[in-house]
Parts: sequence; C-alpha cells; structure tokens
Amino acid sequence: MKKTTTKKVTKKKEAPREPEVKKHSTFELSLTKFELLHLRDLMSVLLPPDGAQTLSQSLASTEDRSLIESMLWDKVSNLCKQAKLPLDAEAPDYIVAPISPPPMGVFQVNQDLQSQGKKLEGGFLPEDEEQVVTEED
Repeated sequence: MKKTTTKKVTKKKEAPREPEVKKHSTFELSLTKFELLHLRDLMSVLLPPDGAQTLSQSLASTEDRSLIESMLWDKVSNLCKQAKLPLDAEAPDYIVAPISPPPMGVFQVNQDLQSQGKKLEGGFLPEDEEQVVTEED
C-alpha cells in the first residue's frame, strides 16, 4: 500500500500595492520677466465684495480644479522667487470693482409673472422673459 501525503498549500501574502501615480504630460513654457509678472498679477486679481478670493481661485473652485490652481500658483511663485520678482506684501494688489453705477431704468412689471409666483432675482426681469407691453384701445 502506498502512503499518501497531503500538502497544505499556502498563498503568500502580497504586500499592499501602492496607488499608481499617473504621469501627466508636461509642457515647457518660456516666459520673459514681464510675462511672468503679468501671470503673477493675473492670478492674484481679488474679487469683490471683500477680496477674500482671487479670480484664479474662483475659476478653479467653479471647475473643481482647486488643487491644480494651488500647484500652478506654487510654480509661478517659485519662478518669481528665482527671477527676484516681488511676491506677497511687496507685490501690487489688483481688485475687480465697479467704476460707475450700472445703467438702470424703470419698467412695468408683467402682472402674469407675479401671479405665477415667479420671483424676480435682484429686482430685474430676466432678459428672455422681458416683454414689450402694448395698450389695446
């Protein structure tokens, strides 16, 4: 009679895989000192009402690219340091602000809009719903 032996097969534990870092294509961009200054200023334009957010940050937030904007600003900032260009408190500030009152007019409110319960945003009728009211005799 033959002797049978059984072998216990054990699987080796695999080390947890690290997340793959996807490489993205990069592009070289050569900037003059004045082009870099312009890019720095453009990315730093403050928005009303309180200047708490820049135009660049607002766009990035809208497009869900806040991390990308932050990384881009780090690159621009580092280039400015290398070029000995002013940053932070030494750099000029720019802000978006009204320079004159907006044009205004007096319009008759269409009664149908109010009876339907449509709300007027900001006190103005949306342009696509604005109608010319004529009086019939």
